[in-house]
Amino acid sequence: MSRELIVNNVLEIQDLWFKYPVGDWVLRGANLSVKRGEHVLIIGDTGSGKTTFIRAITNIGRLVYNGEIKGSIKILDKELSEYTSSELFKVIGVIGQNPYLYFTDLHVYRDLYNYALRVHRDPSRAERALRKIVEMMSLYDSLEKYFFELSGGEAKRVIVAKTLIADPQILLLDEPLMWLDEYGVKDILEVLRVLRRLGKNIIVFEHRFVPLIDYFDRILVLKCGKLHEVTVDVRRFLATRKAVLIGYSLMKNEYGERDIVLKTIGVHYYYNSKRVLQNVNITVRDNDKILIYGVNGSGKTTLLKILAGYLKPSKGRVVRRGDIIYIPQNTILFYTEETVRREVEEICKNKGRGVGCVEEGLKRVRLLNIDPDVSPFNLSHGQMVKLAIVLATISKATIILVDEPFSGLTYNDRLKLIKELLALDNAIILASSWIEPATISGWSRILKLENNMLTLLGNIKPTYTLEELAEVYNKLTGEIVA
Repeated sequence: MSRELIVNNVLEIQDLWFKYPVGDWVLRGANLSVKRGEHVLIIGDTGSGKTTFIRAITNIGRLVYNGEIKGSIKILDKELSEYTSSELFKVIGVIGQNPYLYFTDLHVYRDLYNYALRVHRDPSRAERALRKIVEMMSLYDSLEKYFFELSGGEAKRVIVAKTLIADPQILLLDEPLMWLDEYGVKDILEVLRVLRRLGKNIIVFEHRFVPLIDYFDRILVLKCGKLHEVTVDVRRFLATRKAVLIGYSLMKNEYGERDIVLKTIGVHYYYNSKRVLQNVNITVRDNDKILIYGVNGSGKTTLLKILAGYLKPSKGRVVRRGDIIYIPQNTILFYTEETVRREVEEICKNKGRGVGCVEEGLKRVRLLNIDPDVSPFNLSHGQMVKLAIVLATISKATIILVDEPFSGLTYNDRLKLIKELLALDNAIILASSWIEPATISGWSRILKLENNMLTLLGNIKPTYTLEELAEVYNKLTGEIVA
């Protein structure tokens, strides 16, 4: 390889292996070359090692997770081992799955300015750098907000801007569409356009990749620890699909003789005098399967927390008849124990179930290809979601409330998860800012939360059904031989 070509490749990875202190090798000889200005999309199954790949090439895997690494990683023609941590994060920026974790000050402008000051060490230079980034990323409407007031799309736009203050050549985005509704997705697409104009290299790791397809030069699949180029013309394949109108008849309020397990009566909720929910009435009977669709900020999480008993309604009341388990959007908050095995043992113990419950739980954990003796906090987000569903079902809870469970899951996994939930004996209430779950049959009711009110969903016209999206994923990955 000529010297000119080496310089042209801003990232050169050869025969990369990585493993954590417990467990087998996650990466097994991965190779990747990225040319200057190139945008690369990496997809792969849940738990295939996409987040581990980021940790490896940024040295976090070794420094923070005490992992073992083999192979060569060159960034801008310089070996990874030659960089100090501060030098490295000036050339390669990372935007993780949860943007809210990247704020160190409650106020957006102060957070950005303080970071600019740490990077540039001079108030005037920091102010100039910040002003340039704010203009470039169109952040004027966000600057005077507190970070918890930002939508998911807004928060990710701000964190991309924050990362750009150090002017890194390479940006790694881990699940940038995580938890985003259609409006947040448009925000991310605009960010990608800006980064393209800036000549930045982008490597995106994303399960919900179809909206991003047109923004990447190459697509790779991470499978069995190695990266494989996709040769399928996915754009042509997608072009053959046409949006279909899906209608939902207004279901009558007839539930038969099944027992009521949950009911809200005239529930209102206010946050700092701001109305969040208005006159919500919902009746849930044994084995009901209810989908609640709404955009980010519509009040879905608030409603689920009220149903679970974590929040008290400002007005109205909730009648509960049976055990409720709530799986939060930020699934890591569901876990409390040091190992997956202990999680299984504790939930069985707390629900008064015996040895059989533990054995069943551990068997189902192994079917997920999860080692019971690893920490749940070291699992990928998708694995955390799958594990949480297992724990909820072995507890025999009457009602399972699931908040935005699809991030971290492939389209195949999302389809499988919905079908598994619909097949359970438990009553299920699932909240989603992503409309495609409504294209699956089997829901007792599909509701929409909009303008603080809960109503039956009318007709929708999704670009693709979830079955079609799963088919796309199979097309891209099916040709890859492990």
